[in-house]
Amino acid sequence: MCVSVEVFSIVAYFCLKTVICCWRSADGLILSRVNTAADPNTDIPQRPWYTTSFGTAMILVISGAIGLIATLMLTYERIQLWLDPDYVTSCDVNVWVSCGTVMESWQASLFGFPNQFIGIIGFSVVITIGMAILGGARFSAWWWHATSIGLLLAMIFCLWLWTQAVYVINTLCLYCMVVWAVTIPAAILILIRNVALDLIKVTPRTKMIVTTAAWPTIIVLYLVIAASILLRFGEAMF
Repeated sequence: MCVSVEVFSIVAYFCLKTVICCWRSADGLILSRVNTAADPNTDIPQRPWYTTSFGTAMILVISGAIGLIATLMLTYERIQLWLDPDYVTSCDVNVWVSCGTVMESWQASLFGFPNQFIGIIGFSVVITIGMAILGGARFSAWWWHATSIGLLLAMIFCLWLWTQAVYVINTLCLYCMVVWAVTIPAAILILIRNVALDLIKVTPRTKMIVTTAAWPTIIVLYLVIAASILLRFGEAMF
């Protein structure tokens, strides 16, 4: 009788241990699957900060605010020149850096009116979009396509004005360069944002290349502009 009890106890012990081990293994497997599914970094690569709603809004608000301030300064100087042809603008540093000289050129009124008016409207729209996003607004895909196209056209216009200022007018405008400096990253980052969020359909490899090249592209454009200015005006400035 004692032997039977001992055998029964041993069998019960090993049966209970086997059940517990199996339960722990199954539970661990299930939990590992749940954790893997819940971890967004397992299958989805981390998005660049500027593709988030807050990041996009910050790009638009900051670039728009800086650009608008520079444009308003240019507008003020333009009005003063209309009132007094002998007025010396606040950014007339020397012969090579003179907003007044640039504003008197035909390139400064390409469409028949001062380019500053385009900047006032454009940067105001950019700020409004950014503030709307911060307030919780969400825009359709066509809106982002239109925003990106508008910013790209603005960047192209700024790059054209850069070539005109450096190689044709032979004079730099400080406030204009501020506008160039904020328009370039805004245009590139919003375009790449649309690619990263699949508003522009590309292959995964192309998406990775494009998102990786965002900041290098901006830096290269800055370096090209800076190098052209130094090569053209370096001796006169220094």
